[in-house]
Amino acid sequence: MFRGAGHLLRLIADLVRRPRRRECPEPVRHRGVAQGREGLPVVCLVGGTDHTQLAKGISYFLSHADPRRVPHCLYDLREGAAGADPESVEAVRRTLERLAQGLALSVNGSDGRVRFRRFGLVNWLIQSSAGGPGHAGGLEGNDHTLLQGLREREFRRRRLFGLLRSPETELAVDGKVPWWVWLFAVHVFPLAWFQVRRGLGREYRWLLNQPYLAPRDPGTFIGFAERLTAPHNQVEDPEQLRKLMVNAFLEDLRVAFRRRIWRPGTARRTAYCVAVLDGTGAGNCGYPLLRTVIDVRNETGAFDPLLIISCGAEAPAAGTQARADWGHSSLWELTDRLYGGWRDAFLHTGRARNRAPWYLPVSVPPLMPPSDDPAVKEQYELTRRLEVGQDARLRIPEPPLWARRVVSLVAACAAAAVLLGTGWVFLEGERGYRRAHCGLNRFEDDAATLRTASTGECIGVSRHGFTFHSPDAALNNTLKKISEQNTTADKAHKAAPERPLVTLVHLSALLSSTGRSTGQLAYVREALQGVAAAQSRQLRSTGSAEPIVRIFPANAGSGMRFGTETVEILAGLRRQDPSIVGVTGLDQSREATNRTIRKLTAVGLPMVATTPSADSLVRQSPMYFQVSPQNKREAQIAAAYADHLVGKGGRKTARQVRVVSSADPTDIYSKNLRDDVAASFRARGFEVEKTAFAPPPAAGGEPLSDAPGPGTVGQRSCSYPGVVFFAGRAEDFESMLGGINESCNSDPPTLIGGDDVARLAADADRRTHYPGIPYDFLDFTLGSASCDGTSELYSEMNKLFPEECAKVANSSLDGHAALAFDAVKLFINAVKQLREDASDMPLTPPAVWHAISGVHGEGALDGESGIIGFGGDVDRQVPLDKLLSVQHIDGMGRPSQAGFCGRVGGQRQTAWCPPLEPEKGR
Repeated sequence: MFRGAGHLLRLIADLVRRPRRRECPEPVRHRGVAQGREGLPVVCLVGGTDHTQLAKGISYFLSHADPRRVPHCLYDLREGAAGADPESVEAVRRTLERLAQGLALSVNGSDGRVRFRRFGLVNWLIQSSAGGPGHAGGLEGNDHTLLQGLREREFRRRRLFGLLRSPETELAVDGKVPWWVWLFAVHVFPLAWFQVRRGLGREYRWLLNQPYLAPRDPGTFIGFAERLTAPHNQVEDPEQLRKLMVNAFLEDLRVAFRRRIWRPGTARRTAYCVAVLDGTGAGNCGYPLLRTVIDVRNETGAFDPLLIISCGAEAPAAGTQARADWGHSSLWELTDRLYGGWRDAFLHTGRARNRAPWYLPVSVPPLMPPSDDPAVKEQYELTRRLEVGQDARLRIPEPPLWARRVVSLVAACAAAAVLLGTGWVFLEGERGYRRAHCGLNRFEDDAATLRTASTGECIGVSRHGFTFHSPDAALNNTLKKISEQNTTADKAHKAAPERPLVTLVHLSALLSSTGRSTGQLAYVREALQGVAAAQSRQLRSTGSAEPIVRIFPANAGSGMRFGTETVEILAGLRRQDPSIVGVTGLDQSREATNRTIRKLTAVGLPMVATTPSADSLVRQSPMYFQVSPQNKREAQIAAAYADHLVGKGGRKTARQVRVVSSADPTDIYSKNLRDDVAASFRARGFEVEKTAFAPPPAAGGEPLSDAPGPGTVGQRSCSYPGVVFFAGRAEDFESMLGGINESCNSDPPTLIGGDDVARLAADADRRTHYPGIPYDFLDFTLGSASCDGTSELYSEMNKLFPEECAKVANSSLDGHAALAFDAVKLFINAVKQLREDASDMPLTPPAVWHAISGVHGEGALDGESGIIGFGGDVDRQVPLDKLLSVQHIDGMGRPSQAGFCGRVGGQRQTAWCPPLEPEKGR
């Protein structure tokens, strides 16, 4: 205890407390603008022989601050100072090292420990030898040795690397992990990490950008680092070395205290770090260290949060620069104006490039000696109460509410909850997007034009090879081939932009039907192969009027039930891609097909259907065309053929016909064909009987009707004396054959199937499943084909899908490939005609529609499925006298042609066929 102790404690308290904003000292404001620089003084206490007790008392005062300890370190400069040069680099380095060790202790880390990464690196380099251990002060090594030392230093500082490289870990994993994993974990990964760390680590980058010792000489980090090692550092300027170490030490403190909104821990540092240096005098490095600290502050202009309190026995010797900087001893008096006086002087002269404004010398009276004399003890207590009664406990400010640990923890938990919630919402949204877009994420090419239907089917338009999750590998290969040809088309258009680029959408059903066998998907594959063949042939054309064709496969779901939804997707796509000029395909004649045609008309796209044949389709839109015949013509040819069969005589000569059709009200094909067949047979003198069957309901669905199933109808037809005509779908015809096989395999009725039965006949395995039951069916082609002939279609398929040629003899029976090929050719010919007639005319869908309607006479298409011409009648949407053949399947399942009707180049139709209709104008 000494007189004026309260003034000293208040001075220390004023300097230790960190302001809520800016830094110490509080600035002077002139006209609302803060003036003066920020900085903490170097407090120099002159305490005579009591300086050690004074230093310990200050340390005690800082240790027992409320509510937490002020981070500080008490260091006696006289330790190890004997025989050492006070001005030496080593003396300053040792002092800074001890201060860094003390300030980095966990006891000083209530607000977060200070990590001396920059000073630690500089300190390690100065202590290191360029030649490695055992060479200090001896022969020079090379940069490889220094790099190896730096790597080992970094690895020792990282627990993970230490764990990986420990002998215990090596024994634990020996033989349990592959050798290459061990090599990567122990050698490759640490070395790669060190290379990145050396290039991007903050302390490494700082060392090359700090202002001392010209760090850009020789231009690399390892070159500058080698200059700092022994013996190279012995030729460097000692003052520059001291400043480098001090600046590194202070920079680590600056970084730890630098306020950042994303680092609330810095706002919790409401007290500056304090270095209490005891024994400061001429015999140690105290004064050189203080001088270097002040020089670094002046030269860098940066604030550092370090309060230095120097305790010495006496002031610097008279006549020295330090004594001049301290000012006259009359200014050292311990009064309550110490802090205010220093602050005013510093704010006005702090930017002067000299050391004087930084010093705050204080002369401390002698301590009151302990005594047992009651009078002396009473005087001691009186002095203690007067001097330090209210200042015995240092109170440092609480951190802002937002920066407190509890608040930070709550905020971190809230942020984590928000992030997790946002992530969950995003993931759920992504899962929902994937569920809604056929399992594709929003960044995949086809995701925007695909949807998952309520039945689980994938519908929409595939532009980049998406396979609609088809279970048929051959179908997937076909879709992939079309995608490859689309890429080729894009490249061809870039190479020859004068050629027109047109895109056709081939709209199918059952591309992704769940529960369908690959055999039932075969007709879709064959149609797409026909489309691909037409596209491939056209891509090899090089004329300026020859269009470059792209094909976008599209799926409308089983039974075309999601056709309108698919067309809505197509409408959006067409707004982005005006090269889309038409649609081919349109499987099955159902009510959903009618709705799809009307929707396509509203969008303004012409259509060329391949296999639909219901009479009502042409009434849905003037933009609708088809390359297949109508049910009306099919019924006329079926009646003519049946009349021919009955006329030949034989066992069953009754002129009766039982027309078997579906009870499904949405299947307009079956109803329309039933009515057309009944009318045509009745016109030929047949007695007509109509029988309905109920197709099996979808999984979990209700029966469509109380009518018997197709198998039961087959059983009931065994004793029928006339012709049984099946006007339904191929899968139901197969069920009816099963019923006949069970009841009258040895004596089956006379069976004729509509064109849809061709799908069953085209599958050799399914066709031969019921041997002994012969039947006839109507086909849209001449019958079996071969890849060895002169056919454009099948010669092209031999190039694209050689594995399919072995199946063509059977698969060609249903005509899907030929009809799809002709539909694409019809569009291509229309575009070519437009380019030849008016090369400047935009290739719009209406223009293409008009060109298609003019296909007739000499301009008719001699296609794979027969001659396609619209008779010169602008209102005609169905080919004139389109080819239809009757195919016979014998008891062994072998197909053969029973005759054909219609226009086929160079061939006459069979004698029993209805007469050909004359073309308009001829």
